[in-house]
Amino acid sequence: INAEYMGIFEMDKSQKIEYQQQIEKYLEEHQVYDLFEHLMKILLKEKPKEPLDFLISKLENPEPKRIFVMGPPGCLKKETGLTLAGEFNYEGVSVGDLLENEIGKKTEQGKKIAEAKSKNAFVDDEIVIDLVNKQIREFEKKGKSYVIVGYPRTRVQAINLQRMGITPDKFFILNLNEAAVFQKIRGMLPLPEPESEGKPRKSVTAEQLDAIARNAILEYNMNIKDVKQAFSGFYCEIDANQDHDTVVNDIARIMKLRVKSNAPRRPPRVLIVGPPGSGKTTLGRMIGKKYGLIFVSAANLLNAEIANKTKVGKIAAELMKEGDLIPDEMIIGLIEARLQETDCKVNGWVLEGFPKTEKQIHMLKGMKQTPSLVVVLQIDDDIVYERHEYKKYDPLTGIVYSLKGPGAPTDEEVLGRLVSRECDKHEIVKKRLKSWKDFLPKLEDTFKERRVSLNGDKTIEVLLESISEAIENLSLIHI
Repeated sequence: INAEYMGIFEMDKSQKIEYQQQIEKYLEEHQVYDLFEHLMKILLKEKPKEPLDFLISKLENPEPKRIFVMGPPGCLKKETGLTLAGEFNYEGVSVGDLLENEIGKKTEQGKKIAEAKSKNAFVDDEIVIDLVNKQIREFEKKGKSYVIVGYPRTRVQAINLQRMGITPDKFFILNLNEAAVFQKIRGMLPLPEPESEGKPRKSVTAEQLDAIARNAILEYNMNIKDVKQAFSGFYCEIDANQDHDTVVNDIARIMKLRVKSNAPRRPPRVLIVGPPGSGKTTLGRMIGKKYGLIFVSAANLLNAEIANKTKVGKIAAELMKEGDLIPDEMIIGLIEARLQETDCKVNGWVLEGFPKTEKQIHMLKGMKQTPSLVVVLQIDDDIVYERHEYKKYDPLTGIVYSLKGPGAPTDEEVLGRLVSRECDKHEIVKKRLKSWKDFLPKLEDTFKERRVSLNGDKTIEVLLESISEAIENLSLIHI
């Protein structure tokens, strides 16, 4: 063994940390992590018979990066996408510009586009797909990386990308609160003409325009839900309620395009555990968005089974309604299948709602999926009960709201849809809380070297900062 490497074992702790930092600095400055991540994605997708020769050919002829940016009106998706394209020397185009260009050419397609716009209607998928396909083929022919903004908007458009064999390197979905989206759409529509005696009204009323805006929001939400299903595991949601520069920097960090970044240098595997109502799901999603990790929720996987009316879903629905644990053999199969998917292996993951039993802990170890970090949220029982008391469910969107606090919905239409869930009743929560307390000692003992315990009653911003600091200071030996 080389004497230099033998010397590593004789280093004291401070020397080991310094040596480790030197290695990390070299790998980051030379973008080795990014290179390996990219090559692994291609390798897992193509599964060539001669992987070494395949990788050498890819190093000699690197593939372009394919970035897609989508979001509702008012989220500044065009400005965001084209800013990133310009900053990193990518080709960039927005679907809106493609449509306007086609109108300017006065082609048959252009006339249909203009007609749809005059009726405040969406342009037919067939036309949009044709224009975007031409643009993608042009970019691919050049071999240049590109950013496409405003696509895919529908499931049909998403499936078209898949049929073309185009897999996004990153697909960013910008989220904006519905009130802001409504105002933006409403501002794009024509103002109603004032009524006058003896003169018929030529334009629609303000009430009709409001209805058009609400319907546009509903249609967007339904379409983007289908798009997410088509690209499950490939999209990353970004909070567009922040200022524009923050949004751009968040996306740039996730793309790992900045040479110097506070993001973790290698994709971690993070468990977020805690009693019911401790905010695990919210924090899990935020961490996933911040670092480009795949958010995996045991509850979401079970809800998908319930929605699809599978055998597992039927059993799970009854157990969840009573606050009982899902049998190990059921939940382990769902979690194992999800963590084995390519996106989780390549990007790392944030897992919430699992494990809940000793057998489930052994499953993670058996898969060699030992978490890099285990975040344990601690909150008092009375807070647990209070949070569930204010929880309400929107059956249309699947979103669970809290009626208390800054995130409470204000839209009357949304409020009118909200219902209570069986799993939020006091007796059910009490049963779930006892299961959590019984399991906690075993969990803490198993992951004591990787565990961070936090007061879950702190603000979401404080908790996010604490978890981010823990992730960014992960040791290489824990990854």
